[in-house]
Amino acid sequence: MTSVLIAGGASGIGAATVTRLRAAGAGVHVADIDAAGATEVVKAEHSGLGTSSYCDLSTPEGPGQAVADALAAHGRLDAVVFCAGLLVETELADFTVAEWDRTMALNLRAPFLMAQAAAPALAASPHGRVVLTGSTAAFRGGGGSFAYAASKGGLVALTRSLAVALGPDGVTVTCVCPGWIDTPFNDPYWQRVGGRDGAQQALEARIPLGAQGEPDDVAAVIEFLVSPGSRYLTGQAVVVDGGLLAS
Repeated sequence: MTSVLIAGGASGIGAATVTRLRAAGAGVHVADIDAAGATEVVKAEHSGLGTSSYCDLSTPEGPGQAVADALAAHGRLDAVVFCAGLLVETELADFTVAEWDRTMALNLRAPFLMAQAAAPALAASPHGRVVLTGSTAAFRGGGGSFAYAASKGGLVALTRSLAVALGPDGVTVTCVCPGWIDTPFNDPYWQRVGGRDGAQQALEARIPLGAQGEPDDVAAVIEFLVSPGSRYLTGQAVVVDGGLLAS
C-alpha cells in the first residue's frame, strides 16, 4: 500500500487530497496544526488507512516531526504532499516584518525542511514523490499578497532544485499551482477588497472556464502526481487555474 504524508490536510485542497488518495487505497498520514480538523478528516471510512498528528509546520523542527510521525504510523513513506500555507493580505505601507517572516516560515522554509527530512525514506521507495502546493501568485502580481507571492515564486524555484538533487534517487518533485479555488483560505483577500459582492463576479469573468475551482479539481491532479504514472515528470510547476493565466 502506498504511504503518503499530507502536510496541512485538515481542510481545503489538503483534505480533498486525503479523501481522494484514501479512496484509491493509499495510506495517508495528515500532519496539521489543526489537530481536531485532521482527526475529523481521517475518521471517514475508506479502503486506505488514515492517521493524523498535531504539528506546527512553521517551526524549524515541525516538518521533521511530521515525517517521523508518518513513518511511525505507516512504517514507510512513498510520497510527501505539502498543502499547508498562509495568506496575509495587507496594503504595502502596513505590511510588517513579522507577517513576512511568518509567511516565509510556513510557505517556503517548511516545504524545504520536510523534503530534506523525508529524502532517505523516499529514496527507499520504488516511486518516491514530493508534491509541493504553489499558486498562480508565483506568476502574477497581487496588490496585498507580497510575502505570499514571493514565497510561491520561491517554491517553484525550490521545486527545480529539489528535482535535481533527488532525481538520482528516483524521486520526482513537482509543484501544483492552483488558481482561484473556492475555499476559506481566500478569506483574507475578500476582506481586503471589501467583500465578495461584485469582486467575485469580476474575478470569475476573467477566468475562461467562468468559475472558481473546487478543492477536488486540484486533488485530482495531485493524485496523478503521486502515482507511478508520473514517473518521468519532475521539476515542473503544473498550473490548475481554469485558464486564468492564459487569459
